[in-house]
Amino acid sequence: MVKGKIYDESGEEVKLKKSFKISKKLEPFYTGGDLKLSPDQNFLFCLCENLVKVVEISTGQAVQCFGNEEDAAITICGNNDVLFSAHRASLLIKQWKWKGNGEEEPLVRSFKAHPVPVTSMSMDSTSSLLGSGATDGVVRVWDIENNYCTHQFKGSKGVVTLLQFHPKKLHLFSSADDLLIKVWDLETSTLIHNLKGHVSPVTSLVFPNDTTMISGGRDKVLVTWDISSGALKETLPVFEVIEGMALCGGRVVTAGDKGVLRAWDKTSNKCVQQQNTPALKREFVNLVPYKTGVLAVTFDQNILVYNKDLEIEKNLIGYNDEIIDIKPAMEGHLALATNSEQIRIINSETLATTVLSGHTGTVLSIDTNPEHDLLASSSKDNTVIIWKCEDSCYRQVATCTGHTSAVSGVAWSHLPENIFLVSVSSDLTLKLWQPAKGNIQKLHKTKCVYTVKAHEKDINCVTVSPNDKFIITGSLDKTAKVWSADKGNLLGVLRGHKRGIWSARFSPVDQCVLTSSGDALIKLWRLSDYSCIRTYEGHSASVLNCQFTSLGRQVVSCCADGLIKLWDTQTSECVTTLDGHTDKCWALMATEDSIISGAADSLLCFWKDVTAEEEEEEIREEQVQCEQQQELRNLLFDGKLAAAFALSLALNMPYKCLGVAQKILELDDGSSQLRSLIENLQMDQIESLLEYLATWNTNSKHTIIAQNVLFALLSSSQSQSFASNSKLRVHWEALIPYTERHFERLTKLQQQATFLQYTWDRMKLSEV
Repeated sequence: MVKGKIYDESGEEVKLKKSFKISKKLEPFYTGGDLKLSPDQNFLFCLCENLVKVVEISTGQAVQCFGNEEDAAITICGNNDVLFSAHRASLLIKQWKWKGNGEEEPLVRSFKAHPVPVTSMSMDSTSSLLGSGATDGVVRVWDIENNYCTHQFKGSKGVVTLLQFHPKKLHLFSSADDLLIKVWDLETSTLIHNLKGHVSPVTSLVFPNDTTMISGGRDKVLVTWDISSGALKETLPVFEVIEGMALCGGRVVTAGDKGVLRAWDKTSNKCVQQQNTPALKREFVNLVPYKTGVLAVTFDQNILVYNKDLEIEKNLIGYNDEIIDIKPAMEGHLALATNSEQIRIINSETLATTVLSGHTGTVLSIDTNPEHDLLASSSKDNTVIIWKCEDSCYRQVATCTGHTSAVSGVAWSHLPENIFLVSVSSDLTLKLWQPAKGNIQKLHKTKCVYTVKAHEKDINCVTVSPNDKFIITGSLDKTAKVWSADKGNLLGVLRGHKRGIWSARFSPVDQCVLTSSGDALIKLWRLSDYSCIRTYEGHSASVLNCQFTSLGRQVVSCCADGLIKLWDTQTSECVTTLDGHTDKCWALMATEDSIISGAADSLLCFWKDVTAEEEEEEIREEQVQCEQQQELRNLLFDGKLAAAFALSLALNMPYKCLGVAQKILELDDGSSQLRSLIENLQMDQIESLLEYLATWNTNSKHTIIAQNVLFALLSSSQSQSFASNSKLRVHWEALIPYTERHFERLTKLQQQATFLQYTWDRMKLSEV
């Protein structure tokens, strides 16, 4: 193990880290359900778990969050200023001012719109009317400005699933479980049309012109209606469950369970354009018109921004699910494996995300080779895929098949020459893959060099040593094994953990390896004799990942309770604990000045090393404190006791303040000076002084001074406000017991002194 000072490749000393703070987060903002676009088309209103979040489309980051975790929001709608959310438990519709400055209370008002949960809401084009539909089939219309119900419509059977205002007329369209589309006239408060044409729930309505409406549903047809007469004009089979429709460039764009956007001509009702290659091969659940294009929402909470030519321009990740693995990708980017078949490539500065699709099963592990711009991914589909970065974009160049079960781990070699890849699987085998003749130009001809049965139970991890000579694997059989990379020979077995091993790493500078296990322990092993030389204890749950940092002088680990710990490899002591996750922390990546962690709470945290900043701040604070202490000594020397008293309060020096108070009371007019001094104190200074008094009062030597200061405090003009100040109550309660004890002690002392005086007086009388 490295001892003493350590230096990096440039010759600079590597400083040990002590403190971290979160510099930024990638948080989930959409977990499914309702999603609406603001009228200015710059923000999205999304449901996230039980909360409502406002997301800026340009950055993909949530700018506001409303609601209560215990009262789930069901549906939402809003405009450029206010946002409405309907809640399940309280049955309330809440109005939020989402563009506030952060100082105002965002909740404007709340009202009970229906006696049952509200399932659908819509606002008209003027943002003056709000429509609400509930599970009892009742539809109501509300005047937003004057806060009253203007209309109530009954007649729908079942849950109201769709509610939409006509863009120009005072007509409200609703659909419920009875599969009818009802048209309500708000001027006459009557039902003017009952449109019957679908045999499955209606999911979307669009209005190509003032008199025409097109409806789409899960019965795989588009129906064109004349809304003036209520006549069905045409039924167009699309052979796809329609989940959303939008007008785009004079065409009707549909999205459904096939995951393909299609554009239909409004006049001929023919498909005039189809998405060339489905971007994510995911069925769509919603479609929203956006500027000149559309926003398409997939079932796994991806929000895709398309232009008018149906080409994807941006990908917003609403929910990452469990983040399983993190690795550095191309410059300034990270590669994430989540509980998904796709790999997420994230810009570490802007957090913009792109997606790589290729696997048909959940991706379990990823690794990158920065030297050759390569990325490898392993999956539950029993394959390993090799990706090559070209023109800032990864493309699939090879697929490695041969494992008979889920491939749980993958790792690249490190040296530029003779590149190879290793993988481990639940089929208990270790495989080494290599391009033909080790030539990087022949990645497409990557083949398996050898296969070894490595363990008796599922293998969780694999890592290649920095010199490419050794491979280490960790398994649920409680052992880690070291293999020769060239022939796959077993070199040694690391035994000592009481549960399965989740992670194993080679030291970057020493001949030792690090393992973490389900027994909540981290162990450091010597490669020369495969003995355990250090055990790091402190985690209370399974340690799921561990890595070396600071060139092997420190270890960072994460566990199933979401905590991240930093350890000193020499002393085995925990340097600091980072608490930023609420669920299992699977993914961990340590860099020179940061830690990046991902967990099952879908949160990606960027931890910045602030050790140097905190040390500088401590030095500055010490300098300021030294200057102030010198100033205090100067004030005492000059006899400026009032200023010294105030400064000792500011410096949080209770016993120095006690000494100053004693000097003031020793003066001829000390009591009056003390009272005038206390009159000028602010409430926060009085709170500090009361805290000091409670401390002084516990010692009988300081009781007289404490009681004198207390008397001066209670005699001040500010004493009237003490009773109403809840912050001071704790200090008053702390003063009472010792004050009563000192009073009893002094009373008894006075009695004894009086008796002594009486005895002395009687002795003098007897002598006379």
